[in-house]
Amino acid sequence: MRRFLTVLIALTIIGAGFVGGFAQEDLAAGPRTPYAALVSLRMIPAKLALLLRPASARAQGDKSLEPVATYFEVMNTIRGDYYGAPPSSTKLTYTAIRGMLKTLNDPYTSFWTPKEYKDQMAETAGNFVGIGAKLDITRDKKVVIVEPIENSPAIKKGVLPGDIIVKVDNKPILGLTLEQVVQRIRGEEGTPVRLTLMRKGHDKFIELSIVRAVVLSPIIEYRMVDEQAGIGYIALQGFNEQADQQFAQALKKLEARGMRALVFDLRNNPGGLLNVAQDIASRFIHEGPLVWVQERNGNKTSLDVEPDKHQSRLEKDQYPVVVLVNGYSASASEIVAGALKDYNIGTLVGTTTFGKGLVQTIIPLPDSSAVKITTQHYFTPKMNDINKKVDETGKTISGGIKPDFVVELTDKDVEAMRNASRDNPSDLNASAAFDPQLKKGVEVLKEKLAGGAQAPPAEGRVTQR
Repeated sequence: MRRFLTVLIALTIIGAGFVGGFAQEDLAAGPRTPYAALVSLRMIPAKLALLLRPASARAQGDKSLEPVATYFEVMNTIRGDYYGAPPSSTKLTYTAIRGMLKTLNDPYTSFWTPKEYKDQMAETAGNFVGIGAKLDITRDKKVVIVEPIENSPAIKKGVLPGDIIVKVDNKPILGLTLEQVVQRIRGEEGTPVRLTLMRKGHDKFIELSIVRAVVLSPIIEYRMVDEQAGIGYIALQGFNEQADQQFAQALKKLEARGMRALVFDLRNNPGGLLNVAQDIASRFIHEGPLVWVQERNGNKTSLDVEPDKHQSRLEKDQYPVVVLVNGYSASASEIVAGALKDYNIGTLVGTTTFGKGLVQTIIPLPDSSAVKITTQHYFTPKMNDINKKVDETGKTISGGIKPDFVVELTDKDVEAMRNASRDNPSDLNASAAFDPQLKKGVEVLKEKLAGGAQAPPAEGRVTQR
């Protein structure tokens, strides 16, 4: 155990120096926060074998291991002299690591237990085990199926949008939260769950036994938001491993329906895999750098457009694009939005983005835990630094990407949008009439399609409430 702890602590201390690998972003499991940050998952180099040598082989002049020796002295003292039952060595170690990282005063640097790391990687992969249905709560506190996911066990068993869940495994769910109902429905792959559903137009309950399976999590929502004008809409919730493929499929389907302009919704998107941000931005831009990454030594390198992503009319025809953003559009979202703005390909509508211009590195540890630390800084193609800057009081003084048209979205607007979707779960455009940012985006695109170019308002002016 002592040998493992030595390696674990050593890996944590020197992990910031690793190079190579691929960049990705921390996708939070559960409710997302604006602190999702670009990260790099890197293999542990062979040189760390040095740390595995006996102490006698590396004792001479090795001052770097003194903190480790001090740590073991404290832990052994706790285990030998503490009055009461001390925590496990693993818990003591994890707590020590978190305390060490906390001294950096960096909200993007953190430690993940094996379970937390596994959950993060599953989220990044873009799949989960369940029946495959999007749920919500109605105004009268009922759990409703908003939409069964394509090719999921739910849709294969005939679950429909608007179905109300009454029981799970013959147990009533009245009074449970949405999260509690989800936990009851989810389970081990290959096991059945029984749903009792209430469906409009049916006098009796519908009983369905659905076998849980691995479901591809939909990261994209798409539709024609204005069929007559030929304006399509794609909302991206995060940049996971499935995002680019789903984006390409949505784009192809909308173009087949005659799409002449696109609203690309990145609101509330905390980020994701950096290489996926590069993939998606490459579908809009012909050539050139998409983002610049600065190492700790000051050297800058660029991630450039990938020509093999030019597979649709989007890059070839350069039809008008509006990008919706807000204060929770962060990291990879800001890379894509910043690139489209710098190349004058997308018009940004909404509110200023979060301002996340730092890159983290994820380093797996021997016990399947991981540490994530800030290692790089990124800039837009025109070398704009969008990273949030605060004064000594913690007040934000700069940062983020300011949209071309500033349009606020109030809590009242959000509630009206959600109620419209709850009342009409089968109508994907039900909430559009209550969304001032989307309405402004459509207005801008119609102007462009008509041959005009609506000028952005004066600096700082809010065009709508």
